[in-house]
Amino acid sequence: MTIPFKKDPVEFNQSLLYPTNIFELFPADHECYIYEDIFKQIDTSGIEKKYSVLGQHAYHPRLNIGILIYAYSHGIFSSRQIMKRCQEDFGFIFISHLNCPDYRILSDFRKDHHDFFKECFQQSVLLAREAGMASLGHVSLDGSKFKANTSKHKAMSYARLKEQEKELTEEIEALLKKADQCDNADNL
Repeated sequence: MTIPFKKDPVEFNQSLLYPTNIFELFPADHECYIYEDIFKQIDTSGIEKKYSVLGQHAYHPRLNIGILIYAYSHGIFSSRQIMKRCQEDFGFIFISHLNCPDYRILSDFRKDHHDFFKECFQQSVLLAREAGMASLGHVSLDGSKFKANTSKHKAMSYARLKEQEKELTEEIEALLKKADQCDNADNL
């Protein structure tokens, strides 16, 4: 008597006549979709002007930023490990749009555009807050007041908001230093 194991839904080694989109296999609420929406909103126009039309085509800055921020949010700081994840991890493959930038490209981008990357990192955190992904506190864009389901004890004053922004900037600096240390350790 044979044991009734589940059968594979398809012959695993057989090629498909019409290949499926592998990202349709993701659950509809997978975090990579939310990250992708956030990265689409990041303003990269300032740095795009610095690229030349001559020579080999570069990866779009938004792609590099997206890969790096997605990796950092998952605790991966080594550019070599990020490159490996872009080859193996479907979330990273989706964020990288099926591209796999070399670790040198990722590391050099972060080092060459340090201030711009830090600014984009802050933009992404603010956008994540608005999307409800980050629980770093309350975000005020202007002086408008809206009714909200919140506690008056958790609302932030302007001074507290500035203090929170400073803490966020320090955390981002620490993450970038950690990424530098990981890359330097990998290069030894």
